[in-house]
Amino acid sequence: MEYEYPSDNPPITFKIGELSKLYHIGVDSIRYYEKVGILNPIRDEENNYRMYTTDDLRKLTMIRELLGLNFSTEQIKDFNDNRNVANTEAMLGEELRIINDNIKLLKEKQKKIKSRLNSLEEAGQDPGDEKIYLRHLPKRKIFMLSPDRIPDSYIDYYLIKYMYESGQKVDTIGACDCYVLDVEHSRLESDYLLTKSVFFHSDFLNLPNNDFLPEGDYLCVSYHGSAKKTKPLVKKLFRYAKDNGYEILSNPIEMCIIDDYETANEAEYLTTVQLLVSAPKA
Repeated sequence: MEYEYPSDNPPITFKIGELSKLYHIGVDSIRYYEKVGILNPIRDEENNYRMYTTDDLRKLTMIRELLGLNFSTEQIKDFNDNRNVANTEAMLGEELRIINDNIKLLKEKQKKIKSRLNSLEEAGQDPGDEKIYLRHLPKRKIFMLSPDRIPDSYIDYYLIKYMYESGQKVDTIGACDCYVLDVEHSRLESDYLLTKSVFFHSDFLNLPNNDFLPEGDYLCVSYHGSAKKTKPLVKKLFRYAKDNGYEILSNPIEMCIIDDYETANEAEYLTTVQLLVSAPKA
């Protein structure tokens, strides 16, 4: 039940329970404001009960308003103890600066989330049907994590180590972790090809840039599911290039567009293998 009193005859003092109902706040909160020194109730001489004055009403109204503006209890107490126009302007100005900074951060986060969604939406348009096609691709910025071979299980370690040492953040959700494949030195009995280097690429996220993929014609093939498909599909790309008169210009690249950074369901993985080639001679 809400606290009510005749509007033409309001009380001069209030008990803590009456104040709690009037402001819809807990008794413990009122006692806390008293403990930190914002509220200063008087004591009833007969029963020693806390009695709150109309000045405490003003303070509670101020507390509620400033808490709604994200001020801390410490700031509110300082404001109450040092109220003047200059301090009020300074306090509100500082809070406005903080809010503007937070808006900037939120907009940056919004942009990153939209970029990740755009990346996933584009990936969803790739049928992953394991059909080979030729695509001319522009020069692409990449973040080379390691120009040398590193075990897959060490990639996150190298990534964190880079961010720690450089102070630059590298986003992974929505980015594509990629591998230059070493066909020549891979073991025939293995289900996987060795990697020569590891890099990250994204058409949407603003990754650090320390290297490039060259512009050119790429034979491409995409698939869903286990990474074990890469090895036979690389053989298929090589055979297709040979049968159609393409000259292979570089090692194949495995681009993990969707993997365990985005999903725990292997069936949802999407991988593209690209092979830089020159067009057949006329």
